[in-house]
Amino acid sequence: MKILQLCAKPPRPLVDGGCIAMNAISVGLTSLGHEVHTIAIKTDKHPGSKELAEKLRDEIASYEEVYVDTRVKPFGALYSLLSGTSYNVSRFESDAIKDAIASKSAKEEFDYVILESLFMMPYLKTIRECSNSKVILRAHNVEHRIWEGIAEAAKGGLKGWYLKVLAGQIKEYEVKHLNEVDAILPITQEDEELFKVLGAEIPMSVTPFGMEFKDSTEQPKADHVIHFGSMDWKPNQDGARWLMDEVWPLVRKEKPNARLVLAGRHMPEDFRSDLNSGIEVIGEVDDAWEFLQRPAIMTIPIHSGSGMRIKAIEGMSAGRPLVSTTIGAAGLGVTHGVNVLIADTASEFAKAIIQLLENESNIGRDGNQYVRKRFSLHYINNHLSVFLDTI
Repeated sequence: MKILQLCAKPPRPLVDGGCIAMNAISVGLTSLGHEVHTIAIKTDKHPGSKELAEKLRDEIASYEEVYVDTRVKPFGALYSLLSGTSYNVSRFESDAIKDAIASKSAKEEFDYVILESLFMMPYLKTIRECSNSKVILRAHNVEHRIWEGIAEAAKGGLKGWYLKVLAGQIKEYEVKHLNEVDAILPITQEDEELFKVLGAEIPMSVTPFGMEFKDSTEQPKADHVIHFGSMDWKPNQDGARWLMDEVWPLVRKEKPNARLVLAGRHMPEDFRSDLNSGIEVIGEVDDAWEFLQRPAIMTIPIHSGSGMRIKAIEGMSAGRPLVSTTIGAAGLGVTHGVNVLIADTASEFAKAIIQLLENESNIGRDGNQYVRKRFSLHYINNHLSVFLDTI
């Protein structure tokens, strides 16, 4: 197959779950013998890397980055508010990307175009005008669900009102365009069911994140707790604050020497170490896999969003026992008490952490074995190849 992949940010460096997921598709499908060409938006927030871009060009058929200014601008936000359009989506629309698609389509005839996330949907019209390719939406999330959760967490006020408006606008956009592509690749079974409820009538195939797993080593019993994720994502910020403010005092009450380490890029300035409370904030780490080799309990404390938490898979593949909310574990297919501990209230979450700090457990070992079988990159991309053949 000849495939054009359109990305809302550079797949590399692998700085967050979205980048890892996009990279897995381009490299994974290439490894199966398909010809993958990728065009990626680079932004001020995600500028990419010249060195890693060159490396990716050597690994797939072609790779191109185009700068788009997606920064929030008051006039653009006001115009979208008054016109009822989704500002979250429109910020990613660019004539430069349209020209890149047209130029690439003039040189190559693609069987499929994969839109990596709803934010690439504005380019559907250009694709239809330039080619007869089947267009696939790879839905990393049900986007409006994320914004509904963020708006709910804002708890009213002007900010809360505006966030509700944004959530409503992106929901309207998402529903309106669901059936305009030829197929959808939801990342979880839960997202697929929701798309059906929203009116999707086109073919869908759940295509979770896949990994080429590194070797992990047997770890001693966990002696501290970690939170690890991209901190420019609002659900991660809110979840980490809940962990520190509501869960951690309950843990320290029972375990006065317990330690919590927070890591991740774009750490908010108000997240600071508090050694008296056993909290250490280290920010971005040089090597994620090395960080995950710690003898630690991994936490996913988010309460909003959809899709799949790739950091959960990474942590489990490193043998880390995982404590997660129900939303944090969505799409993993895990079983509470077998390969993960799931808790949604502060007291339950604290109790799960304390349980793992006090007792030897097979949670980490069984979680490791589970994700390495279920989320094998080779298995997932083979499944995707078969599905594409049916469209």
